[in-house]
Amino acid sequence: MQKTACEDTGAFYQHYPRVAVVVSVSAGGRDNAMTAAWHTAVSKKPPLYCAVISAGHYTYKLVKESGEFGINFLPVEKAELVAALGGSKGCQTDKFADFGVQKDPPLKTGVPVLAEAYTAFECKLVDYLDFHDHHMIIGEIVAVHCCEDVFQPDGSIDLSKVSPTVYMGCDKYLDLTGCQETKIERNASAARLKA
Repeated sequence: MQKTACEDTGAFYQHYPRVAVVVSVSAGGRDNAMTAAWHTAVSKKPPLYCAVISAGHYTYKLVKESGEFGINFLPVEKAELVAALGGSKGCQTDKFADFGVQKDPPLKTGVPVLAEAYTAFECKLVDYLDFHDHHMIIGEIVAVHCCEDVFQPDGSIDLSKVSPTVYMGCDKYLDLTGCQETKIERNASAARLKA
């Protein structure tokens, strides 16, 4: 495989594909939701999850105001909704009304839980870090809404039952329906490659 080396990241899509999530928030009587591809778990005990959001986003302002946020995982069948939520400004429109987004009642917070999500986390903000043009919001997961039938007994997602919304960058989405799962055990692989 031929590589080139340079100092410019270009469009900065080299680290894609990524599962896209919808960050939801409610503050001051306003519900909002935005799409984020930059997110990850950061701790298991306590369960901490973070999302990285542009400093100028309305969602970031509402998260700081409310001290809580939701992380919603939607199936690929809802990719158009995921794209619409990411392509519109919450300070100018009511995304829930405009796009017909249905909500489930939250358990421990006031965040909107998207009814279409196969998994959603309710998070209490524990920290936020400012990094130039983006900010990381870190929340402790205080409640989980989960469609248990789309997960395997070991807790991993069952791709025969749900395909997550996978974002490729450049407004491209990937449908994993029909993908083949392969289990590769770490210790056995390390032993084989050392030999």
